[in-house]
Amino acid sequence: MQLSKIAISLKPSATLKLNELSSKLKSEGKDIIHLGGREPEFDISDYVIKKIEEKIRTKRIKYTPASGIQELKEKVAFYCNDIYQTSIKPDNIVISSGAEQCIYNFLMSTVDPGDEVIILAPYWFSYTEIVSMVYGTSVIVKPKKRLIPDFDEVLSHITSHTKAILINSSNNSTGLVYPNELIEKIIKYCEENNIYVLMDFIYDQLILDNIKIKSPFLYINDIDSSNLVLANRFSKSFAMTGFRIGFSISSEELAKRMIKIQTQMTSYPTELSQIACLRALEEGKDFSIRLIQNPRKKRDILFNELSKIKKIKYIKSQATFYNFIDFSEYEKDSPKLSQLLIKNAGVVTVPGIEFAMKRKKL
Repeated sequence: MQLSKIAISLKPSATLKLNELSSKLKSEGKDIIHLGGREPEFDISDYVIKKIEEKIRTKRIKYTPASGIQELKEKVAFYCNDIYQTSIKPDNIVISSGAEQCIYNFLMSTVDPGDEVIILAPYWFSYTEIVSMVYGTSVIVKPKKRLIPDFDEVLSHITSHTKAILINSSNNSTGLVYPNELIEKIIKYCEENNIYVLMDFIYDQLILDNIKIKSPFLYINDIDSSNLVLANRFSKSFAMTGFRIGFSISSEELAKRMIKIQTQMTSYPTELSQIACLRALEEGKDFSIRLIQNPRKKRDILFNELSKIKKIKYIKSQATFYNFIDFSEYEKDSPKLSQLLIKNAGVVTVPGIEFAMKRKKL
């Protein structure tokens, strides 16, 4: 059997491997605490369930336009114009089967073989794999201190081959929010130098502390003449991970290109999931405000307990349900550390190396 170089080179998802291991250990009767998941522990709205049931009873679940149901695009535009203080149109929006597809659509539409995509570490490990799938080159910016790079560190990695910069804030896996000043400098520099900026904003509504995040759209003149692209999804802010619906916001010209890519990949997102997300948007920010009470409480409990453990280092997370803890004084090899935690404590964690981080001074 002959396989493609891409198929051979792609790494398996670290979280999926951990899920399989966790399930295996539980089936063996072991008491396992899984801290490697990526889902909010919060039920979807009863209102959404009611609307899904109503749609199913029509017995008509059909094809939709490749870019998504028009009514959903209009609702997304209204929602985003409110939270991002901007004036996007439905034609700037592409509804996709999850945000990973949004990112793939974007990279497939903009990156040629040999182009470089700068990724700020720590990062969600799918980013580099998706860049590889479009034959681009990932350039990783690892912060020299703490867990957020400064602008000069980003600038030092930009070359004549740089096509895009990919930023995830609030961040998976640190739970930290990138400073507004850093985001502003990156976007303005890229606007002046014809470089794309992809903002993965999946956790933008899951801020646990009183932090004011400025809209990235405030740093551009007009979306249709801009290189700014935003990817988001309903998975986290609306606790709808299993519905697999994401959306991108970009210039209308780029959106058209991404629709062409999507048409040849998955054609369109499922209608039933789009209907569910349409109804979720009718509750809007109110649902997200209720949702964050759960991870905030658990975050505070976690760090209260962590403060009792000697030799560990950490920066308290500000958002999401992720926390990046430095146990290197006990074991510097992060995969080995994860194995020890599973074996000795029954706790599943994701090794820091999966996010391109080994050991940093916190």
